[in-house]
Amino acid sequence: MKFLVKWSKQGSMRYISHLDIMRLFQRALKRTDIKLKYSEGYSPHPKMSIAQPLSLGYTSRGEYIEFETQEDYDAENIRERLNSAMPEGIEMLSCSVLEKTKKAMGALITKGEYLIGCDEINSGDEVKALCEAVQKLVKEKHIIIKKIQKKSGKETEIDIRPRIKSLEVEEADSGHVLLRTIVDTGSFSNLNPELIIAELKNYMGNQMKTMEFHVQREEMFADSEDGSMIPLYLLR
Repeated sequence: MKFLVKWSKQGSMRYISHLDIMRLFQRALKRTDIKLKYSEGYSPHPKMSIAQPLSLGYTSRGEYIEFETQEDYDAENIRERLNSAMPEGIEMLSCSVLEKTKKAMGALITKGEYLIGCDEINSGDEVKALCEAVQKLVKEKHIIIKKIQKKSGKETEIDIRPRIKSLEVEEADSGHVLLRTIVDTGSFSNLNPELIIAELKNYMGNQMKTMEFHVQREEMFADSEDGSMIPLYLLR
């Protein structure tokens, strides 16, 4: 059977790397006696993958792992077993059986939803400046950034504006601002929310560059046939 588990990553677990998270799940599955299916060949490995690894330091309520098992299991029972074997900060939110979906989840993801928060705002003027920076960014037709290519080491210019599908202020008071954004996420096109934060700081001026933001991934989506977004947990 093939399962898709949605899970969250909170607290100090946000500093655990992708490879360590994979090892954590492998150990948890082994401890709970869930028998994974392995690939064939000279170097067999468990048929398990995490969809679109999360940037180190981010929290999330929209992470996904898929795996195949040798035996049939009840999806809710798998969720409960894994929760019993996980440390504080990692929680299984749902588990479903993948019956029709053939492609790996990582190949289906096209967009991600993120919350960007800032709790270190000292005045109403700073709140206003951040909200105005959001409005300015949204109205831009092009946002050109410079990026170093990994293979060649050459500097290139990239327009990230088309990769920002939405950006809005969700909450704003005297000491706190929360933004919600949907951006390209996946193997075909991807935008790290850190680039949005960097642009907002540029708009706000030098005195705002020391502001600390925290990022949480809320959900990841695949595209339906009509172009609408489908949360991964609805895929079967």
